[in-house]
Amino acid sequence: MAEARSKPRGELAELSAQLQSLCTAGKRTEKELRNAKKDVFKKVVNYMTLGMDMSALFPMMTSCANLSADDIALKKMLYLYLTHYASQTPDLALLTINQLQKDCADHDPMTRGLALRSLCSLRVANFLEYVVTPIVTGLADRHSYVRRTAVMGVLKVHHIDPVAVAQHGMIERVKRLLASDTDVQVIANCLSVLMQLEPPDRLAEKALVYSLLNRIKEFSDWGQCQVLELVTHYTPTAEAEVYDMLNALEDRMGHVNSAVVMATIKVFLHLTINMTATHQQVLERIREPLKTLISRDDAPTAYAALSHVLLLAQRAPMIFENDAVAFFCRTHDPWFVKKLKLEILAAIASTANVYDIVTELTEYARDISPTMAREAVRAVGRIALAVPDSGGIVERLVMFLDGGSEHLVAEALVQLKDVLRRYPDVVHTCVGGLGDLAVHANITEPAARAAFVWILGQFGGLIQDAPYLLEPFVDGFASEDSSVRLAVLTAAAQLFFRRPAEMKPILGAALSAGIADSHADVHDRALMYFRLLRADAAAAEQVVAPPLMVVPWFSEALSPEAKDAIFAEFNTLSVVFQQPAAAFIERRAYHSLDPEPEAPSQAPTTDLLALEAPELLGADRSTNLLADADGADLVGVGVGADLLDLDIGGRTMGSSSSAAPPPLASGYAQVLGATGPGLGPTAGPTGAPLPQAQWQSQAIGGLGGGVQSQSYQPQLLQQQHMPSGPAQRTPHGHMHQPAAFSGPTVMGRGPAGGYAMQAASYVPTAGGQGASGHGNQLGRVDDAPGLGLGPLATAAPAAPAPVQELLLNPKARVTAASFQEEWKRLPPAHSSTLSVSPATVAAIIANNHRDFTQHMTQAYIHTIASGGQAPSFRYYFYGQNGGPSAALYLVEMLLRSDSGNIQVTVKTADTASLPAFLELWNACLTGFTVMG
Repeated sequence: MAEARSKPRGELAELSAQLQSLCTAGKRTEKELRNAKKDVFKKVVNYMTLGMDMSALFPMMTSCANLSADDIALKKMLYLYLTHYASQTPDLALLTINQLQKDCADHDPMTRGLALRSLCSLRVANFLEYVVTPIVTGLADRHSYVRRTAVMGVLKVHHIDPVAVAQHGMIERVKRLLASDTDVQVIANCLSVLMQLEPPDRLAEKALVYSLLNRIKEFSDWGQCQVLELVTHYTPTAEAEVYDMLNALEDRMGHVNSAVVMATIKVFLHLTINMTATHQQVLERIREPLKTLISRDDAPTAYAALSHVLLLAQRAPMIFENDAVAFFCRTHDPWFVKKLKLEILAAIASTANVYDIVTELTEYARDISPTMAREAVRAVGRIALAVPDSGGIVERLVMFLDGGSEHLVAEALVQLKDVLRRYPDVVHTCVGGLGDLAVHANITEPAARAAFVWILGQFGGLIQDAPYLLEPFVDGFASEDSSVRLAVLTAAAQLFFRRPAEMKPILGAALSAGIADSHADVHDRALMYFRLLRADAAAAEQVVAPPLMVVPWFSEALSPEAKDAIFAEFNTLSVVFQQPAAAFIERRAYHSLDPEPEAPSQAPTTDLLALEAPELLGADRSTNLLADADGADLVGVGVGADLLDLDIGGRTMGSSSSAAPPPLASGYAQVLGATGPGLGPTAGPTGAPLPQAQWQSQAIGGLGGGVQSQSYQPQLLQQQHMPSGPAQRTPHGHMHQPAAFSGPTVMGRGPAGGYAMQAASYVPTAGGQGASGHGNQLGRVDDAPGLGLGPLATAAPAAPAPVQELLLNPKARVTAASFQEEWKRLPPAHSSTLSVSPATVAAIIANNHRDFTQHMTQAYIHTIASGGQAPSFRYYFYGQNGGPSAALYLVEMLLRSDSGNIQVTVKTADTASLPAFLELWNACLTGFTVMG
């Protein structure tokens, strides 16, 4: 029992024992021994393919196979095993080199070819000296199978060491085989290798092309594709030569293999691209072969063919204009094929077939699958955009609004918005029944809600209940998606200029909620509208509610340049992906043996554990950026308050100004001056007009619903984490001293689109007033181009102190233990928050954070740890002052991928140089920002 327990268990131990027993024949016959070896080898290969590590059996596998040297089946399995584990155990693989070289000289051509293929597949750089000689010998072998294998071996060696291939003249030998070999498969392999190693244009010579075309029927299907690919790089010298080549390849259009058909179509299109009349005839000629391919039951083949049909239909819709029925969906078509067919139907729609197509799409809209129904409605919308006479089609879209299904109504609203952007004249056909949809209560999709709100803002003058349809969106402003909140702000401002009496309280509530919003885009837009209205109402109307411009094409559509680039890559994945190859192919070595580059200052992997447990780095709760924001920056006036009573110019509502107010736009000036609930009078008790400044103050200040003017609270729009000591950079790049941060701040734009804190230009006194003596100031707002914001009537701020340039030590190195110790010891010196676009978030976390960390390293801000799991990612950086102080700057950055917020905490003992470091940090972070 004790001996049985001591024996190793498991598949590896069992196979090892079996292989050891097979090294001796024992009482078994030769046939039984070979069958037993094959069974064990099959088990090894099976476990290997399942991912189990069988490398420990390397010596026994080779010994067992060598005892049966004439068994081809055993050799095949052994070679498969060798090539799989050679890179993991190069020392053991070296022991098999002699056996492989010996097999390369075997009398059996099958053995020679298998050994040469395995030798070339070892992919161990140190073995190249043993591989080159067998390849050169194989290129001159008397058997075609060995020559085919040797030709492909040249390509494998080239991926490992191109210099060795050039030194031994392998490419020249392959070229001689291409010109002189009689075996078509060897020629096809030579073509494939040479087109990867050299520009195909240099290879496509007239004599070679004609020779291959005359023998094209002798090649296999794959070989014919290689020949046709070479022909696409050949430029005929005369039109007669083009016609000869087209006639020679005419029968390839009817080939049973779809790859050959598509390659032939590519040749036809390439040869006639500069012959307009002939090219049109070619387009007519390729229509039937393509229709045959898309009718096949093989869904992947049909999808690839449909992708090429879509590309051709976008370039020349008239080709398939009369064949719309061929693209109608069949019941058994998979979803991805149906989707592509709907895109083709939208692309080939014209005045001749539009009603037949739209009628068919209307039937698809009743499909039980919501996805299919939405795609059908989307196709109808695309047709309405493409066909100028779209009156009847728009009526079909309006009909979908009465369908009752949420997904149909949602998609119809999105498509109606696009149609109205291109054809505003059809608005009377569309907006009639929008008031009965109850979109706010019944539709939950953000895109549809935003589209409905956009229609209300642009065409609210034609919709009787537009203000009251918009009001529920304002009441539930905080619960809406950010895209809907942005649309509500714009629609409320636009509708105000068309229906001022009804929209005045709604606009005030919308701006109040928008300014208090935590989303940067929503907050900025609401604040811009508010300042525009306070500065110049007439200019605000020109900015916010200009005449609707017709949109000729949408950014989602491919540009003509992109379509031409895809067409140039016909019969490739570019057509299937609908984007050029440069957009999805990474240009790097195919079989590169070099390891992937790591970030220069990447910390050991053990430090990444600290990202999941900040306490390991001594991150106390006061600096833990994972804690929820306390909402300090949102403290201020509530949704129902009168935000428009806030004085942007630093004056109380009762104060007067010597500057004349801008005239209000006609059409709503009278309403602003009328007497009514919440409007405020514009005339005195005797009917005499009020002073101009007081009239403007009451007229514009009363938009919020009649709330009395109130003093500005310093908490409004403050940032969550206010710095306790260091200076901050203003949008102009200046640095304010710590005392300036005791006043209110607003979020502003830094250089190159980055966010930075915008500090107030005064220091509040104990009485709440600034240096200018006015207490209800919103903060310093610089003049912005096109917004009409003049300088504030406040005391001139003191000149900012100059910031000394900071040079970081490029050779700074900090261990993880030292970083943790310093992080625990130092108190936080700076904390801040900013918001970035989703594109920037994706760029930061892309490539396992390496792009971002390498970008920061260029400024000698090194990474000690980075990582995490969505939606929370942590980064720890450090830099060292290159001056005499040699102070360390430790940075903790938390990125929330769901909200786009970045929270930064900086610790350092050298607070005097902290402003300079913050300026460098902000510049680096801004340099990585992706505008989205």
